[in-house]
This record gives sequence, structure tokens and C-alpha cells, in this order.
Amino acid sequence: MKDTFNKISLGKKKLNFFKHKEETKSTKENSILTCHRVTKSYGALNAVNKLSFEIPEGIVYGIGGPNGAGKTTLFDLISGVQKVNNGEIIFNRQNITNQNSYKICHAGIARTFQLNAAFETMTVRENVLIGVQHGLQNNEIPNLYFSNQDISNADYALSFVGLENIKDKIVSSLTHLELKLLMIASAISTNPKLLLLDEPVGGLIPNEIEKVEKVVSKLTQEKKITIILIEHVMRFLVGLSDEVMIMNHGEKLYEGLPEKMAEDKTVVDVYLGEGTSANFEKIQASKKLKKEIPLADTNIENEILDEWATSVEKVSRILVSQKKSGKIYPIDFMNLAKTLDQKKDKTKSTKISRAADGLIKAHKESANLNQHFELLERMIEEASMLRKKIPELKIKNINNEKDRSNFIEKAALDLIHASDENRMNERDIEKLKKAISWDQKKEKEKQVK
Repeated sequence: MKDTFNKISLGKKKLNFFKHKEETKSTKENSILTCHRVTKSYGALNAVNKLSFEIPEGIVYGIGGPNGAGKTTLFDLISGVQKVNNGEIIFNRQNITNQNSYKICHAGIARTFQLNAAFETMTVRENVLIGVQHGLQNNEIPNLYFSNQDISNADYALSFVGLENIKDKIVSSLTHLELKLLMIASAISTNPKLLLLDEPVGGLIPNEIEKVEKVVSKLTQEKKITIILIEHVMRFLVGLSDEVMIMNHGEKLYEGLPEKMAEDKTVVDVYLGEGTSANFEKIQASKKLKKEIPLADTNIENEILDEWATSVEKVSRILVSQKKSGKIYPIDFMNLAKTLDQKKDKTKSTKISRAADGLIKAHKESANLNQHFELLERMIEEASMLRKKIPELKIKNINNEKDRSNFIEKAALDLIHASDENRMNERDIEKLKKAISWDQKKEKEKQVK
């Protein structure tokens, strides 16, 4: 197709709408975006409060923080959707503070939204074509038709995100993942230098998150687009971001390397929580180095093969799925709580059960559940990955041990019952001895004979 997104703007030269403003030089020579004491107020409430940061060109800059921290409001200010009360925003050495959103888009900033935004009665390709026609320059009077170049540019954007096979599909019939990818395709069709992604994997399941992760990586590695992303899914945020900023109450709580977040006590207390931060370095290492989840220090039988643990995982999956669909009811929390209470060994727990228990307690206290759901989903994902990584032989060995244990238990119970009924004989004792020294292979061979 095309080698670069520059060809998308073939014959449509971008205009500089900010020539009348004096150029403002960033503190850092390679900064593509600088926010200096940016403030957005709603009456007495400061949604964004004197926020300052700089983003170097060509990196992925992650923004995290609790709900209501001001993350999406910050995106609105950068993209011109809302007006700044105080401070200034510098993009590509030009002051874009309080410029119209279409001018900011034409200058090279594109964004996606937290909620899926698309023209539902139109096709996938038509949605992207609108971005191609209006996102590159100001068209006060839209063309009556799309040129071959427009169509080619739109198809290239769809191919880049993996939607080329459904380009003629009506948007209202798309899956949640396809809608997320469509928003990215529409955004990159405007040929941006800076891409703002607002929760690009929100509501997606683990294998879908991986697909979005690959697209974002391609944008930075192949197209050299600078990306700012807001995300609550910690594995995604940490794995992709070169630098991270954590916001709280409109202010900067932390800025620096992702792997250092867990060392900041304030970030742990306000946002991560002790349970999340405990596995933070492991998440960082596994995503950055693409390592498998280690089997060491993990009781495989308890985590994924135990009957109770399996039940907890199943009910937890249902609850997470209902949360994503927006159809979650009090009875669903009751079912999970009931399943958690069914464990016979009160000292036994799993990663999933501990996350589920934290969710139930938070629900009873009417606390915010987002981080608890995120942790639960991540523990379910880890169990699924662990199940795939266990060598088949190891599973067979575990199953053999369980069969042997069941054989011993049955023989012992038969012996006890025989003793209680005063009918115990040598055969019952021999049966127990045989169970203790049981060889499954020989037993099966005997049964065949």
C-alpha cells in the first residue's frame, strides 16, 4: 500500500493556523507537547489544577489515576473540545491554547474517545472517509463524492488496524473491539503527529487487549507517532508506556518510569493499592520482556486445578463479563460471595479468590469497584495464561496424584466402615496398602487384561 501516513495527505497540504501567534519554544528541544500550569475550573472545582508536563517526540506517554482525576478533561483541553481557564498548551512549538478543535486536528493532533463514537448507520469505510476528507484541512463545503485517493487513504488506515475485511460492514453491527479499532483508524486517517487515546482497551477481554496493543506498538515503531494514552488496565498502561503520569484531583501525583510507580508510597495509597503494587514489577517484566508467567512460587493445583478454585474462577468470569455489559445486579455479587464461602479449607486461597474477596468487601462498603474489577480480571487472565503454559506432562502428573489420593481415601474409608461394622478382614487392609503404593499404569494394564 503506502510506506508512510504522509501519503494520506497527498494533494492536501496542511495549513498552519497559528502563524499569527508568536512561536513558543519548549523547555526541551525534542518536546512535541508542553502543558504549562494548565487549569480548568467548574465554579469552585478545579478539574485540572496548574498542571505542567512535557512530552518528548516519539514516545508513549501513559496517564493513569482514579476516576474523576481530570484525565479526560485534560484530553478535552489539549484537543480543543473545552477551553483552558489559565495556563498554555504548546504543540510542535506553536501555542494552541483555546484554539478551535478542528484547527488543532489540522495541525496534527487526533484523538479517540472513552465511549465509542461513530456514525452507526454508515459503513466502516465511510466513517474513516469522513476523517480523511475533514481531518486534513477545513472543508466548509464538503465534496459531493470521495476521490480515489480518499478511498485509498481510508483503506490503508483500515488495513493498518486490521479492519480491511469488514470495511463495507454497517457500524451498528460491529463488536466492541472493532469499534475501538475503528476509532483508531479514523484518528490516524488525519495524518497526526500526536495521537490521544482515551481508554483504548476499556471493556475488552485479554486477547482483545493484545490486538490493540499490537496496533499501538506499530504506530510508534513504524509510523513514529507520539501517543498519549489514558488507561485503567495496568498491564496495558505499564507494558506500553515509556513514561507515566498519575493524576489525582486534577494535579500531578507522579511522573516518571512506569516500573518506579510501585515505589512511590503516595501512588500506592491513592491509586494502585497494596494488592496491585505487590505484583507490579512482575507485570512490568513480563510485558516488557515478553516472558512467560513463572511457575515458581505458584501452587498450580490450588490455583487452577482445585475444584473450589475452578468454581470461584467461573463465577468471577461471569461477574466481570456482566460488568462489561453494564448488566450487573446485587444477586451476582451474592453468588460470588456464596461461592467464596464454600471452601472447606479456610487456610486455602488463590489469587483470583483474594481479588474476588476484595471486590465483595468493597461492594459491601459501597466503595469504587473499578480497580477491584481490574485486579480480578487480571488474575483471571493470569490463571488462563498459566493454564496454557503448564507442560502437559505436569498436568498428567498432577492428575495422577489426585487419582492416587482419591484411591487412598476410598480404601481408607472402606476400612473404617468395615471396622465399625466388625467385618474388617485382611482384604480390606491389603486394599489400603495397594492404594498407598498404587501405580496407575499397572492398574490400567490390569483392567485391560
